[in-house]
Amino acid sequence: MADLIGRRILVVGASSGVGKACATAFVHAGAAVAFAARRVDLLAGAVDEANAAGPGVAHALALDVTNTDSIADSVTAAATTMGGLDGVLYTAGMSPIARLSTVTPEQWHTILAINTVGPSMVFAAALKHISPDGIMAAISSDSSHQPRHSLVPYAASKAALEATMEGWRTEEIGGLRFMTVMIGPTGPSGFADNFSPDEFMGLIPHWQRQGFRTGMQTSDDVGNHLASAFASLFDAPLLGIETLLLRAPEPALAVADFGGSEVFGS
Repeated sequence: MADLIGRRILVVGASSGVGKACATAFVHAGAAVAFAARRVDLLAGAVDEANAAGPGVAHALALDVTNTDSIADSVTAAATTMGGLDGVLYTAGMSPIARLSTVTPEQWHTILAINTVGPSMVFAAALKHISPDGIMAAISSDSSHQPRHSLVPYAASKAALEATMEGWRTEEIGGLRFMTVMIGPTGPSGFADNFSPDEFMGLIPHWQRQGFRTGMQTSDDVGNHLASAFASLFDAPLLGIETLLLRAPEPALAVADFGGSEVFGS
C-alpha cells in the first residue's frame, strides 16, 4: 500500500467522483488532505467517511474554482491548517452534452474556466506554500486529442490544459513536478451526473465508431493508483512523471456488442 504519512495534499473537486476517491485514497495512505470543492453539502460526508478509515486526516474547505478570491483564501487555509503543502491535485471538470453548433458562448466560458483556467489559478496560489520538491497534478482525458462526438468543448479544454501543464514545467524549475493525469472511461465519476441517460446512450455508437476504448475503470482504482504514484514521486525527488495515462483494458464485449450499449454496463 502507498505510504503518504506526513504528506500534506490539497485535492480540488473532492466532493464526489474521481476527486473524492483520490482524496480518500491519500487519507488511507496516511496523508493530511484538504478536501476542497464548491459543494460543501457533499464535503462533510466525504471528510467524515475518510476520517473514519484513517490513518491520515481529512479537512473540508469550500472552494469555487471560478472565483480567484475563493481560490486564494482556500489554498491559504489549506496550507495554514496542514502546515504547508506537498502536493496539489486538481480533479474538477465539467461539460454539457451538446453539438458544436448549439454550444453557447456562456457554456464555452464555463467549460474553459473550470477545466483550463481553474487549475492554473490553483497552482499559482499554491506556489508560495508548496515544498520545493512538491507535486502539482491535474486530471485530463484520453479524448483530449480526439474529441468525442458532442463533447468537443470538453476535449478542447483538456488539450489546452495539457499545453498549460507543459508551460508550467517550462517556467517553474528547481525541483517542483507537474503531472498531467489522463484518464479513460471511469465510473462513478460524477462527470455525467447531469447528462440525460437517453442522450448519453445515443452517443455510444458514435464513440465506438470513432474508435474510443470502452473498458471501464473505477474511481477507486484511479485514486489508489494516484496515491501510489504520489508516494513513488515523493520517495524519488529527482524523478518526474510528466504524463500518466490510466484506463482499463478493452473488454471482449466491445467487439461482440459493437454499436450497442452493453459495453458501458447500462
